[in-house]
Amino acid sequence: FMSALYEAATARQPCRAAMPRPWSDAVRVACLLILASGAASEHVCTADQGFSFPGPTVERKRQPQTQEQAWMQTHWPGYKNGVSLGGHFVIENWMFFRNSGVRDPANLQLKGGNFDNLMWSEALLAKGDVERAYATLDCHLHSFYSDEDLDELAAYGVNAVRIAVGYWIFDDPTLYPDDAWVHPPSGVGKYGAYGVNPDGFITSGTGLLTDLVIRMWNRNIEVLLDMHALPGCSSPHQSYAGVWCEAHAPNTWNGEAHDGISGGHTVHRQDDGKTWSDVAWKIALERVVPWIKFVNGIAPGAVVGYELINEPDIAASDASANQVRSLTTDLGASVLACLGDMADHVWVGISTAAKNVPASLLSDDYLTKYPAYKDKYVSDIHHYFAWAGCIDYNAKTFSVQCACESNLPGGPRESEDVEWSRYMTKGVFDQGWRFYVGEWSAGLGTAHNCQNGLPTLAQVKSTWTAQKWGYMNQYLHYRGKAAGGQSSFVGDYYWNGRMGFNWNPDPDVCAGPSSATHYAEFSNWDWSLLRLIRLGIAKPLSQLGWTPETIAAKKGETCVGTIPVLCAAEPVQHVQGGGQPGMSRLYGENGSEPARSTSALQVTSMLCAAALCASFIALRRRLSGARSDTLHTATADHPDDEALLTAARA
Repeated sequence: FMSALYEAATARQPCRAAMPRPWSDAVRVACLLILASGAASEHVCTADQGFSFPGPTVERKRQPQTQEQAWMQTHWPGYKNGVSLGGHFVIENWMFFRNSGVRDPANLQLKGGNFDNLMWSEALLAKGDVERAYATLDCHLHSFYSDEDLDELAAYGVNAVRIAVGYWIFDDPTLYPDDAWVHPPSGVGKYGAYGVNPDGFITSGTGLLTDLVIRMWNRNIEVLLDMHALPGCSSPHQSYAGVWCEAHAPNTWNGEAHDGISGGHTVHRQDDGKTWSDVAWKIALERVVPWIKFVNGIAPGAVVGYELINEPDIAASDASANQVRSLTTDLGASVLACLGDMADHVWVGISTAAKNVPASLLSDDYLTKYPAYKDKYVSDIHHYFAWAGCIDYNAKTFSVQCACESNLPGGPRESEDVEWSRYMTKGVFDQGWRFYVGEWSAGLGTAHNCQNGLPTLAQVKSTWTAQKWGYMNQYLHYRGKAAGGQSSFVGDYYWNGRMGFNWNPDPDVCAGPSSATHYAEFSNWDWSLLRLIRLGIAKPLSQLGWTPETIAAKKGETCVGTIPVLCAAEPVQHVQGGGQPGMSRLYGENGSEPARSTSALQVTSMLCAAALCASFIALRRRLSGARSDTLHTATADHPDDEALLTAARA
């Protein structure tokens, strides 16, 4: 065991699942115990001291709150009335479509089919003009969310955004000097910060992300940074992962970085033993955390949260429970340690989706392994009715009342979203652990075949209003249960801010308003909050007259009616509602969890971890009072202790 731990330490891989079983559990437990003792806090925060981030090009000029923002603060204090900003730094194929004329994937003018950020980079570079490729991305990042769009969101009452980003914007040649960049940033001219990283992604660097955060700060909108796409591909068959990959190694969870990405994607990473998980950890601790410190230093309170990974290993089981822990709860502890004093103002978002980590297991971890992080770890729930949920399969109707009451504690539909209900069964939210709905939509795909393949105004108004009513009542139910008298329910982030219908980032055009011509012909228009605002569907809460005192009386006019669904001729498949796309299919009948067992060998590995911890405590006592930078000298006469200390430091 000591030999295995030493090997892991020298490779900087403890607290992760790189070790083969049964040692992986022991390494992880021992490492967490050591971290808890404070021995490793200096090592995990090591970063390139000479690295600096480009400053904002946007003037820092904070405006007064909009009338609706001030109204929200008065009547719903602390509530994150939010929206996710997807399709900006991370491309998703279903968001972009050109309804007629010549289509060009390099300009995001798509007709359907698979498309992702890597494919976009490849399409841009295939034209043979790197400078123009950079100019196209530059147009997109500057203009997809215009200042007019952000003003409209602020006027509507948005006070929080969840910005989806890909790891490549934080990548740079100094992180791994031996990795070969396809096109290193030149540092010269308008596009000097742009480059093509070893994995083939065009990156702008962090400058335009910083600008977007300042634009939000100027409008009194708080930012939750959402790492939507991780190195190596963290979810199979999903464009949001940055690259369309398969559910096997090499990927974020398994395999070395130089082996590429499953699905036939080659990279230019050095054959030096690092895994994709190593790359993810390094970017998180040595780039993202310092960037958060940098941005909050020039715009205090701008970034309030860091969601470490979006929907990890969704609907798949390639990642073990320990591997998911590594990039969520384990990494979160290191992130908070590295944030230092700023950790009092930045929380860590924890997302679930993997088969091997149901919300019940995460809840158990909260209560038994991470109780000290109760005020720091905030759970992200994605709650969609687009594919299933609240359906009477005999009548083929969707219940609006069910959408209102979905997962409201004590109500008839408190278990409608199975994954959400697992948190509730464990009681974590009632005990003050906080959570938010990071993604939801008025989209009701099950109704499209009854509506000529498109959403209707009446249907979208019903599904938006019903769900929003439910979220405000979640806030009221959990009010006062979290620290400082806060509600355990933080708020909601609509997915998405806008769609890319007929959008054209060609630098000669760089246009395409979010209310484009023929928009009503686009089957996903109801996923755009800006569109819902302009149609009068998504109304400010002040116009709805919803206050904590009045909202209960609004139920009769809000939570009523049914919507026809499942009009297609194919057989009806009964699916439990809510949750991530496909989440209801992850488990057994009635949402039962897969069985888990503990072998004698695993128990032995836990005992080894305990023995290691005891040895380390004894070592700490012997070296009491020694500075961390003199520990090597203090143990020079004890080779076994030196090996143990090397592991402890890592």
